This record gives sequence, structure tokens and C-alpha cells, in this order.
Amino acid sequence: MKPLAATRNVLRGLGAILGLAFRAAPARTLGLLVCQTLLGSMTILGSYATKALIQTAARHDTAGAVQAGATIAVIAGVAVIASQITSSLTRRVSELFTIHLDGELIRLTSAIATLDYQDRPAHADKIALIRSSRQMLAASIQALVINLQLAVILLGALAVLVGIDPVFLLLPLFAVPRFLADRHQQSLTKAAQEASAEPTRLRNHIYGTAASPVSGKELRIFGLAEEMLRRHRAITITLRGMAREASRRAVFWSMTGSVAFTLGCVLAIGWVVLRAARGEVSLGNVVLAATLTTTVSTLMTTALQMGQLLESTLQTVDRYLWLVDFSAASADRASPPARPPERLQAGMRVEDLSFSYPDRDHAALGDITLDLPAGKVIALVGENGSGKSTLVKLLCGLYRPTQGRILVDGADLANMAAADWRGRISAAFQDFTNFELTLHESVGIGDLARLNEHQPTLTAMASAGAADIAELSPKGLDVMLGRKWGGVELSGGQWQTLALARAIVRGQPLLVIFDEPAAALDAAAEHDLFERFAAQARSEAAAGQVTLLVSHRFSTVRMADAIAVLDKGRLVEFGDHDQLMARRGLYAELYDLQARAYR
Repeated sequence: MKPLAATRNVLRGLGAILGLAFRAAPARTLGLLVCQTLLGSMTILGSYATKALIQTAARHDTAGAVQAGATIAVIAGVAVIASQITSSLTRRVSELFTIHLDGELIRLTSAIATLDYQDRPAHADKIALIRSSRQMLAASIQALVINLQLAVILLGALAVLVGIDPVFLLLPLFAVPRFLADRHQQSLTKAAQEASAEPTRLRNHIYGTAASPVSGKELRIFGLAEEMLRRHRAITITLRGMAREASRRAVFWSMTGSVAFTLGCVLAIGWVVLRAARGEVSLGNVVLAATLTTTVSTLMTTALQMGQLLESTLQTVDRYLWLVDFSAASADRASPPARPPERLQAGMRVEDLSFSYPDRDHAALGDITLDLPAGKVIALVGENGSGKSTLVKLLCGLYRPTQGRILVDGADLANMAAADWRGRISAAFQDFTNFELTLHESVGIGDLARLNEHQPTLTAMASAGAADIAELSPKGLDVMLGRKWGGVELSGGQWQTLALARAIVRGQPLLVIFDEPAAALDAAAEHDLFERFAAQARSEAAAGQVTLLVSHRFSTVRMADAIAVLDKGRLVEFGDHDQLMARRGLYAELYDLQARAYR
């Protein structure tokens, strides 16, 4: 990266840190910056006061010495108070910063209109790193204010030293070897970490497997405990050897840089002492120069460490800024936005639809044309990998078609705001979420506009076969779900019925999708459930709605008005059960195979 671009990135990163901090806690952040600057200034002022004390004492000026001593005491007192305030502010700002950052990450990821990024490894990895590095981001404000304090001390000390003798202008040159040695040490440490990453993961995996209750049975039956311990020890010995070598090389370079900088400090002080011997520099200035040079030398290590910490946090901040840009670029851009109809008249149509995942050689869906009439139940079947879930995500607006379009009563779905469309559809997925809220909220959030009403929740739970869950506790719908919150623990099947209820609770959706929503139920229970869904979908109340059923059980979908059969991303058959069985094509073949398996 070019120096100018790198500088812009650093400045943008620092601005982002300050922006997050001021939005999270404006008054406290300002107070923290002021206190850190004050603490840095106190170090320089304390050195001046020490100089004054020595000079007045040398002149036997008792009043001046008392005044200088009192000044030192006041400076020390202010520094103590400022340090205590800084410590308190740092903890509070960091806490509020973390809370605000969590909200920002939720907002930014939610603003991404589609889920395409999850299928792009580079993008998915970056977002995963951002989520896992939240604490590093939260530490960025601490790193920034500490570096601010160190900058005030080091720059202030250098300015004072140059005022004593211009020779101190050469001191930064002696800091260059220290800086370069420290950078080399950092690169050695990073290389050692990368080299040890794989064996460390393997050691952690061995430990996790050996300590896992799930593995306990096989470890004992096959007598693997000693073998696991042997491998764990062998990897540990290897890692220790790598760590020792890396540490030895790092210490060498660190000491080399320190010696160079210390030599520069000694030469500069020696020069000032020589001038003092000739009467060109006062004793107070000699003490001031020695004090500040010692302070600078001592703080150099801290400054380099804090600089490294800030650099590391800026790398994480850079990922955060990438998410800010990516979220803004990926946000819904439907213009002019078409509004979804209040009720479907004709229905939906998938027209010449194709979709390809990033970095895949073949299309997941190709040239799909499919009518989904209003008031009808359409089933979607096919073997694993046939494209069913991909088509579902396209209909939900979670993916954008690579080619073709999806029409809603003739209007292109691409011209509708994603939030508007999703506000008019509902879905239950096989990989559903266990919302550990109250029972009422876990279902009611399917229709936030009616979350305060209990009757829609009760009705939806009855339709989904989940009414008995409300009887698990005397609290009824107000019972908390999830043992970690002191609530009731549900089985996988019970959680799945709540996911179904959540899909049903939304009033008058235009599209309802049941994507393998009853996989945890047996075939008979799923069949009865889908029969109820089909009956409701054909009712007058659902006349302006499309219902799409996705299931791997062919006996369940036979009641659908029409069945779409996908194979390798292509629509190969479409019709009702009797028509498809009469054709003796793929549907009939799969149906017969499954029917024989259930006999």
C-alpha cells in the first residue's frame, strides 16, 4: 500500500475509534481524553518543578525551594486524582463502547439486504473475524488514549530537551534502530505464531476430544486415553521448542535496539554534563535533561508496545470499516420501490430464473420457469442438492437472481424494497432458530405488530400442534424458554413446532414457505400437520396467498395442488400427484422407492 493511502487508512481508523467512543459515551470520552492529556503534561511539569527545586536549593533560596516543593506536591496530587478518574472513565467508556459496538454490528449485518456474502468465503471470514474480535475492537479506545498520553510525554520531553541543547534533536535517530529492531521482533513473533498455528489447533483438538463427554465411551472402549496423552505431550514439546527459538531471536533483536537507543541517550547526557562542566549549562538543566532522558528511555518500550497494540486494533478496525462500506453498498437499493400488493390476485411467477453461487463451476439453478397461483398449495421436491433451498431463498429475497426474475402479480420482485417484501411473507425452515424468550414472545415475534396480543399466539400454536407446550408451566405463555435462563427446556420436536407456529402467526402473508419444517416429526405427524396447513391455505381467508411446501417425504406432499420436481437445478416435472405418477418420470421413481422403504 502506498504511504499516502496507508496514512489515510490510519487516520480513518483513528476517526472510527473516536466516532464509536463519542457516540457511545460522549461526555466520558471527552473527559478521558482530557485526563490522559493532563497526565502526560504532569510528567513534563513535574520535571520542570524538580529542576526549579534543585536550582533554588543550589542558590540557598529557601522560599523558592519551598515553592518548588509545593508545586511538585500539587502536580503529584493532580496526577493521582487524574489517574483515578482516568481509570474509572476507561472502564466505563470501554463498557459502553462494547455495548454500542455490539449494536452497530447487529445493525450493519442486518442492513445487508441478501445473504450472498455467506457464500463468499472471503466475506464470510471477514465478518466472522469481526465478530470474534469484538474485545479487540473494544480495547481500541484504551490503546488510543494511552498512546495519546505517551505522545504528549515523549513530544513534550523532546521539546524541552531540545531547548536545553539542540544535540537532543539527534535522539530520534538513535530511536530508529530500536524501532526497526522492534518491527523485526514483531515479524518474528508473527511468523512463529503462524508456524505454530496448525500444531496448536491439533493439540487443542486432541484436548477437546479427550475431555469431551461425547468421546468418553469410545476412549474407554478402545483404550485411547494414553495414546491421546502421548500425542498431546509430543505436540507440546514441539511447540515449546518453537517458542524458545522464537523468544531467543526476539530477545536478541530487542536488546540490539535497546542498546543503540541507550547509547544515544548516554552520549547526549554526557555532552550536556561536559557543557555543564564548562559552565555553559546549569545544574538544574543537567538534572532536567537526565530526568527526561531517563523517562523517554523507560517509556520507549511502553510506547512501542502500545504502538503495536494500536496497530493490531487498527487492523481489526479496518475490518469493521470494510463492513461499514460493504453494508452500505449491499443495502437495499430498489428504486423506484414497488410496493407488494395487499393480496395476491394472480399469484407469483418464476421466469427464466438462474442462480450461481460465487466460486462455483456450475449453476445451482438454471432456466426455472414456474407459476405459483394465489390460493394454491405448491409442493417442491427433489433429491439433496437439487436446488430446493436455493429457490426458497430466492423467493424470500435472500438471494438475488443471477438471471431471470420473480414476478409478484406481474411486478418484478427486484423493484421492491427487501424489507417491504419480507414484511409480507412468512417461513419455517429446517434449520430454525431456538428463540429463548418467553413462550409467547418466541412465537409472537413472527408478527411484531401484534406482539402484545396473546390470542394470535394461542391460535398459531394450536394450528402447529404446539398448544400443549403452554401447559408445561403454571406461567403458561409467560414461561421462560431455555434452562440457562431458569426456564423450561424443550425437545427438538417442541422447538420445531414453535418455529411452525411462528410462521403461522403472521396475519395474511402473501407467501408462506414451509421448508422441511417438520423433519423432527414422524411421517404420520408430518402428514397430519401438512393436511391442516393445506386446508387452511385453501380457505377463503388465504385466497390471496401462495403456500409452498418443501419436504423429502413424498407421501406428505401428495395433497398439494401441484408438485414441482427439481433435479440438478432444473425443473424437470410439474403437475399434481396423479399426473406425475401417470408419467412414470423422476417423481414416480422417487415416490415408489420411498414407498417401498416405508413398507
